[in-house]
Amino acid sequence: MENVVGPPSAAGPVGAAAPKLVDLDAIDRELTALWNRSAAAGSHDAPAAPPEAVTRACMSNLIIFCTAPDAASGIAQEVASIVQAHPARVLLFIEDAQRPAADIEAYVAAQCFLAGGGRQICSEHVTINAGPAAARRLPSVARPLLIGDLPTALWWAAPDAPPLHGRLFDELATMADQVIYDSAAWQDAARGVVAIADWARHADAGRTIADLAWRRIKPWRRVLSESLDPLRAPGVLESLREVVIEHGPHALPEAWLLIGWLACCLGWRPAGGAARPGVDLAWTFQAPHGGVGVTVRHGDTGPADLRRVTVEWTSGVLQADVLSPGRLAATVDGRADSVRVVASPTRSRAALLARQLPALGRDPIFLDTLDIARIMARALL
Repeated sequence: MENVVGPPSAAGPVGAAAPKLVDLDAIDRELTALWNRSAAAGSHDAPAAPPEAVTRACMSNLIIFCTAPDAASGIAQEVASIVQAHPARVLLFIEDAQRPAADIEAYVAAQCFLAGGGRQICSEHVTINAGPAAARRLPSVARPLLIGDLPTALWWAAPDAPPLHGRLFDELATMADQVIYDSAAWQDAARGVVAIADWARHADAGRTIADLAWRRIKPWRRVLSESLDPLRAPGVLESLREVVIEHGPHALPEAWLLIGWLACCLGWRPAGGAARPGVDLAWTFQAPHGGVGVTVRHGDTGPADLRRVTVEWTSGVLQADVLSPGRLAATVDGRADSVRVVASPTRSRAALLARQLPALGRDPIFLDTLDIARIMARALL
């Protein structure tokens, strides 16, 4: 971190310097000038009103890629929340099909928030708008702007899976210590899950791969693991025979990930499946004790989340539901004395991403789960 002096933000707890249009080859110079101007502004303040310190903060580089100006506007607002939790040098790349193919322009700004003691913490924000042909230059634009000795994250915020963008994604990914995406945002979930799982199989072993949907279903994994713990429910796992998952629109990847997680934890092997009218997927897994049927049902309206998980065994049924905003509840055979409640806080995409950025270790369970999800997704292709 570096301290410079400047006036506190007039925008309240979170503010931003106005974006400035600059030439591509002048971006780095303008980032330096941005802080020099802040220092100069502070040095001219009257002695009776000493300037507040501005801290130039950076914990990582964050490259963001999206393909729609409307989406980029929302992402720019999310960045303010992200850098408050995890200060970073942000490079927002927008591939805009409506622009002339070779058109490209750059803007430089600062995202700031007030910390304790009246200090203002600021992160650098570079936005690049590019036409389809100019987008090929984005990796070469990014490379010299990355701060050395800091981890780099690539957040793929486009509405399709990263590998479907071919060489552009590959070149950006080679610069990143972790690749972050949200499968819930994909327009073609089945094609996307297959593509990302195939890519993950051959990705650099030192690179973290993270799906925000995996973080989103963490409370569901917790309520099921606690409720089906052999110490609490002896014999259940050895006699389990059916799982039914119900979800809202765009939450199919979350359902696949939850099923894949169960399969990995319990030693199930996929044995076959197919899509059916009105049902996303009906699948059979081979468990150590025999066959287990898995059904995924989707709803066309309501929140884009998991809604209910039903687990049936030879002598009972567990049902896990959204009890209320921020809470899940699991009940065995409808008995009031069997209710188990876990917290399920609603977190924004920005909050999930800010939590993921410092998590640089690979998650082998997630990667194994992704392989199972890939097999199920192929049934819809």
